[in-house]
Amino acid sequence: GIRKVLLPCKVERKDGTFNDCVANISVYSDLNKHTKGVNMSRYRIILEDTFVNKNVNLREAIRAALGEVKEKLQANDAYLKVSFDYFLTRLAPVTKIPSLQNYRCTLEGRIIDGRERYYMTVKVPYTSLCPCSKKISEYNAHNQRSFGDVIVELKDGEICWIEDIIELVEKSGAAPIINILKRPDEKWQTELMFENPVFVEDMARKMAELLDKWLDNKILDYVFIANHEESIHMHDAVSVINAGRDLK
Repeated sequence: GIRKVLLPCKVERKDGTFNDCVANISVYSDLNKHTKGVNMSRYRIILEDTFVNKNVNLREAIRAALGEVKEKLQANDAYLKVSFDYFLTRLAPVTKIPSLQNYRCTLEGRIIDGRERYYMTVKVPYTSLCPCSKKISEYNAHNQRSFGDVIVELKDGEICWIEDIIELVEKSGAAPIINILKRPDEKWQTELMFENPVFVEDMARKMAELLDKWLDNKILDYVFIANHEESIHMHDAVSVINAGRDLK
């Protein structure tokens, strides 16, 4: 296969608009023992025909590209991964000044032994404030930028929007991250964080409780990784939880 293929791409948002991005794409297929190699240019042709300057539902585009890979490269198994930055406009909580926030996303599709499976990963930034620090201090508490990696296996026929995953993470953390904050916004944000402290392990538990409600309805499996970049240590605090199925 080939990887590190950079192509312009338009990804559909929940509100019907499209996210302009540069997609980093990898594509692979199996090779039977009687074939020496594959025609590498066919991978690139398929990718450019599928993604370049087209408004795409990414999951359906990956499905179509995998079918093309199987047909044109005479493969039994195929794999395709698309990574991209997903931009949303966020409003400051008080002044309502808009700013852009990017979320690193990946969508993967694979056909192995005739079975199609699709996975989505969304990295969501949020803030966390330490409950222990708040409890033992007369004033103030340490807080930090944090990231939640949500990996889900998608259910065929169901839509799982990136925006919905972002919402789950942000309402589980202390506060969302907003890139433009004037003084009234910063005051609001600071007080919101102080009123919503969260340990890294509790963040994982809260996310599992929410994702469990999606199981077998919107998704088939999940893993959640909470990573808190500790402001008073040189290490990060990490917690991982899964649905107890295939994804680990």
